[in-house]
Order: sequence, then C-alpha cells, then structure tokens
Amino acid sequence: MVKTPILTALCVILIGFGVPTVCIYFSVFHGFHFIIAGIIALLALIVAGILAIVGIAIGSEEMPSDTIKPSEREKLNLLRSHQRATLEELDDIIGILKEVRDLLKKAQE
Repeated sequence: MVKTPILTALCVILIGFGVPTVCIYFSVFHGFHFIIAGIIALLALIVAGILAIVGIAIGSEEMPSDTIKPSEREKLNLLRSHQRATLEELDDIIGILKEVRDLLKKAQE
C-alpha cells in the first residue's frame, strides 16, 4: 500500500519542524536554556534526515506483488532457477578446488 511513504513523510515533518519549533518556543517564552534547545533541535534535524533517507530507501524497494504480470513472474522464476543452477555449479567448483588444494599441499610436503 501507500501508507509507508505517507507515514515516513509525516514523521520527518513532525520531527524536523516540530521539535525545533517547540525548542524555540520554550526557550523564548519559558526560559529554557538556548544552548540545550539548539542541541536538541540539531539532533532532531539529524534524526529527521536519517529517517527521510531510510524511508526513501525502503519505499523504493517495496514492490507490490499484485502489480507483477504473469510474464514478469515467469521471467523471475526462470532467473531464480538459473541462479540456483549457477550456485550449485559454484559449489561443485569449490569442492574441486579444495581437492586440488589438498593435493598440492601433499605434493609440497
């Protein structure tokens, strides 16, 4: 669904704008120490930036399974089977290379 980008944007806006605004408000009207308010506001901006980056990364990776066409699904299955076969071949090659290594160690002794 589309809830993840909306919730991420809402969190980024609330943390990025809300926390610094509240810090400024309390430092001006209630005597909150301005250095501490600045540090809290800076940390809130950093956290909001990190949340925005992570939210964009997660949002771009999401691919709804409902929108995949049957032809694309078949292509994905073929690609997966090809990768499985390649990994099995690589496992066989690793076994052969280990045997060669053992034979070379024996020949070296």
